[in-house]
Amino acid sequence: MLIEQVERLVERFYVKVQIDAETTQAVSGMIHARFDEMMAEGAAELATRRTQLESERQKLLQAHYAGAIPLDLLKKEQDRITASLETIEHRITAHHGHYAAARENLDDSLKLLSNAADIYEHTDDANRRLLKQALFKAIYIDEDNDVRVGYRNPYDGLSTPRLHADAELVGRGEKGPG
Repeated sequence: MLIEQVERLVERFYVKVQIDAETTQAVSGMIHARFDEMMAEGAAELATRRTQLESERQKLLQAHYAGAIPLDLLKKEQDRITASLETIEHRITAHHGHYAAARENLDDSLKLLSNAADIYEHTDDANRRLLKQALFKAIYIDEDNDVRVGYRNPYDGLSTPRLHADAELVGRGEKGPG
């Protein structure tokens, strides 16, 4: 079988790879809702910690006014609290940025899957190869020119020893690299 014929069969197969608009919308809604929950949970934790630090700051100031804490210790503790508050503000900003980027990537991925045949048809050979590698472990064409594929698990690339080691560290409450 000539490679041009194989390519035409694969090109026609991509119509089956596409997900319809209704499914795209349902999946998008479900995942965006979960993103919103996760974002709210993370933001709530950071806001609680910020409130605790602000309360601690007020108590220190009151203790200083009452003569219980010398000025040098007050300054040291206020500097520590200020640094912690700045870290929390940075984490809140990063938290929102991470979720915004994840939402954008989700929307882009769903758009790709809803237009897979069109994208495949109008792209160059190198990008066709990348698209096939991203979606399939293998493509089989039988003697009747029927195309069958082995779909790639979207998490295959995440299964590396380093990531497992990092996950174990985090699971024990330790920090992983980076």
